[in-house]
Amino acid sequence: MKAKAISIHSSRGGTGKTVIAVNLAAILANKGLNIALLDLDFRAPSLAKVFSKGIKFPVRCWLNDFLNGKCSAEHVLLDISKKYNLKGKLLIGLANPDIEAIRNIMEKSRAWEVTAVKKLFSLLSSLFNDKNIDYCIFDTSPGIQYSSINAVVSSDISVIITTLDSLDIEGTENMLSDLYDALAKRTFVLINKFSPETRLQSTENQGDIVNRVERALKHTVIGAIPCYCDVLQTERTSLLAVEKPSHPFIKNLEEVVGKIEHNI
Repeated sequence: MKAKAISIHSSRGGTGKTVIAVNLAAILANKGLNIALLDLDFRAPSLAKVFSKGIKFPVRCWLNDFLNGKCSAEHVLLDISKKYNLKGKLLIGLANPDIEAIRNIMEKSRAWEVTAVKKLFSLLSSLFNDKNIDYCIFDTSPGIQYSSINAVVSSDISVIITTLDSLDIEGTENMLSDLYDALAKRTFVLINKFSPETRLQSTENQGDIVNRVERALKHTVIGAIPCYCDVLQTERTSLLAVEKPSHPFIKNLEEVVGKIEHNI
């Protein structure tokens, strides 16, 4: 199997993008694969919080530091496989959640972003060639930010998370036409938190939802995950794929993983 990079993206926040990204990574790692998960959401980084139970602070090197040329790829990667008793390897690269670090990233020039994407490619090379990583997953910043574009450019495939909210659908449609189609990237859509009882006509089932969204977005929908209230209320430090592997949300994601692997 050739190593692949996968970006997890959305047109705006609140779609469940990060929850899906971290649990996809854990599911793949628990299958015995070697996975890297990188936090490229520099404007609202959250992986440091999600994995706070499994890492030691202070972090030696943030992804910000690597992109600024202050540390090597070796130092930015944290192996948390044993902390979560995973069958495979799970390496994570964290974005700095400090407000000054966020402000610093937001002030970067376009020239810096060009250098950053080159460093991102070098990091992928290190992961795939030196660390024997099977999949690298990017948790990206919502919308069309430089860091998100860098992630998309660096990816082999992209999965865009959307809800059925009209703003999400419209934003996803615009992002697909303005960015993804222009880059000719292989892209799939994943519907999250759909709720037929409150959003849709009673006659519309999951198949109807998928067909309707595919017609609107003109891209393949790789899955549709219902809205689970307990998932919404789960602490950000919980990794459901490890703590509750039989939860329906995880079972839905496992089906998505199977489709991603098949399409890759």
